[in-house]
Amino acid sequence: MKNLLLFSLLIFFSGLVMSQDKDIVKVYKAKDAIAEIKTDTVKAWYLNGTAALSFSQAAFSNWSSGGQNSLGLNSFLNLQANYKKGKHSWGNTFDLGYGFNIQGKMKDAKTTKSNDKLEITSAYGYSISKDNKLLLTVLVNFRTQFSAGYNYPDDSTVTSNFMSPGYLVAGLGVTYAPVKWFSLFISPSSGRFTFVLDKKLSDSGAFGVDRGKKMHAEFGPYIRADLNKDLSKTINLSTTVEFFTDYIEHFGNIDVNWSLLLTMKVNKWLAASIATQLIYDDHVKIKTAPTGEPGPRTQFKELFGIGLTYKLR
Repeated sequence: MKNLLLFSLLIFFSGLVMSQDKDIVKVYKAKDAIAEIKTDTVKAWYLNGTAALSFSQAAFSNWSSGGQNSLGLNSFLNLQANYKKGKHSWGNTFDLGYGFNIQGKMKDAKTTKSNDKLEITSAYGYSISKDNKLLLTVLVNFRTQFSAGYNYPDDSTVTSNFMSPGYLVAGLGVTYAPVKWFSLFISPSSGRFTFVLDKKLSDSGAFGVDRGKKMHAEFGPYIRADLNKDLSKTINLSTTVEFFTDYIEHFGNIDVNWSLLLTMKVNKWLAASIATQLIYDDHVKIKTAPTGEPGPRTQFKELFGIGLTYKLR
């Protein structure tokens, strides 16, 4: 009788231990599943970007060779937030920049802009090839500036402002992305909208809008190429070029917008940067000389700076 009771107790406790072991295994499996979900979520997003702030300064006192006190500041943020999982991808680019120079002494000092850029691009793609290199894509690009620009040295005549102009491009097309750092978007049918919300500028018909109108719409093919690559451990190249022409008005006159940013790190926090932008827009009329007739011109901007830089990866 005692042996039977002892045998029954052994079976009971063995079953209890096995049940606890199963529960422990379930708990660990659940933890592993949660960890895997979190890992997949993190891996699906890819963040990359550069933020920089550079200064320049000059001061003179009884300087026989002459000179003018000046203080300059230039900043930019180039950020990419990309999501990719399965056949779905979503790319977002934020390109912001602002800079100014202050020249002169105290009350006589004048402030001029050296950089002013606000550009946001968002593109959703769905893979239509086995290797996921071809994607059916909807792309939206928005571009404007933060503050008013003037016809320097005349600082009373406004030549541009926030949303004057503002550009919005939206289109459906195909993206070819053979590698992580390069993509080419081609759309046979995109809408391009130019906004001029400043009343004086819209009344003058600036940036291609009809006089008194706030918006000018175009429809045509749009091509965009993006490249963001580390050339070495300390050098990064980021560049974007866009081409557009209108089917209805002046077909074949191609608008170009090409921006480039090259950053060269000295150490963790210090880097040199070169930023350029080339624009040709048939609707933007520029007067090159006091007696010259206004017309479309190739616009070019170059900025060089050394200062604080933070790299996001």
